[in-house]
Amino acid sequence: MREEQPTQNEATPTDSRTPQGDHSGSTNQASNTNEVEQLEKELEETRAKAQSFLDLAQRTQADFVNYKRRIEQERSEFARNARADVIVKLLPIIDDFERAVASLPESLASSDWAQGIVLIERKLKAALEAMGVKPIEPVGKPFDPWEEEAVLHEASEKYPADTVTQVLRTGYTMDGRVIRPAQVVVSSGPPERPANQASAQSSHEPAGQ
Repeated sequence: MREEQPTQNEATPTDSRTPQGDHSGSTNQASNTNEVEQLEKELEETRAKAQSFLDLAQRTQADFVNYKRRIEQERSEFARNARADVIVKLLPIIDDFERAVASLPESLASSDWAQGIVLIERKLKAALEAMGVKPIEPVGKPFDPWEEEAVLHEASEKYPADTVTQVLRTGYTMDGRVIRPAQVVVSSGPPERPANQASAQSSHEPAGQ
């Protein structure tokens, strides 16, 4: 029996598959683009976090510097206040020495014990000055309520009104701050003259004046 041969008119089967090269390339390109965008996004987020951490570190450092400065100021203020408290307790002793020296009789002023008292007073005042303590010297100056206490007001021919005429108790400052105000006498101005005395004086004045 003879085998049948295909005729020329019979169509040969063809490959119906389409080429995949172009489609695969576009997919890879899109995937690479997405990866780059994702990496850029992650990089931007990382930069933002790094900047946030840097800002936090800088604020923390600034807060620590301010805290350290405040602690140092408080410590210095505490030491100054403690020193001032001790000095204020010693000031009455200085007052006693001042009164003792001021009331020394002339007949005893040259004696050894009197000179010893004067020397002790000078050394105490020098020690206070070395610690920044200075006496307030208000005589002849306008009354300052921040540095002085007015114990008495009296008339004065020498000083105008509201001027310190006398110190009853020495006041002191330490580092420019008052630690004890001075007790002073303040002028109230010239004394008032009686009416009859004023009229008598005016009657003796020349008529042309």
